[in-house]
Amino acid sequence: MINLKYYILCGGLLFQFPNYTKKWQGSDLPGHSYATFEDFNGKQDFNVKLDKKDGFTLKYTTVLKKGQLQLEIKSSDKTVLQKNLSGSESGEVTVKNTEHKKYKFIFRAKHADGNYEITYKKL
Repeated sequence: MINLKYYILCGGLLFQFPNYTKKWQGSDLPGHSYATFEDFNGKQDFNVKLDKKDGFTLKYTTVLKKGQLQLEIKSSDKTVLQKNLSGSESGEVTVKNTEHKKYKFIFRAKHADGNYEITYKKL
């Protein structure tokens, strides 16, 4: 009976923590976020570190060597960008933020190897 409880507990913890990444190296500073990674699985959220009344321009560059990687830029109730990334990609998104919301960018991945760099500045 004790073994059954142990297996149920371990199985529950495994399903609670599905995010893992090998060799993640990076930083998240105001206006600049970057990382290199291997076997990135799950999601990673980053807040746009500006005053919520500020609009901003966000530039991204990603290199995906294998796996799947998606970038999403959103507020609590609005998605500005949702893009599946492949190979080497760069882009720019301008958010006017007339509703004075806090924004974040999210990477979702499945067995992804590669890197990204995000920069943003207020309008």
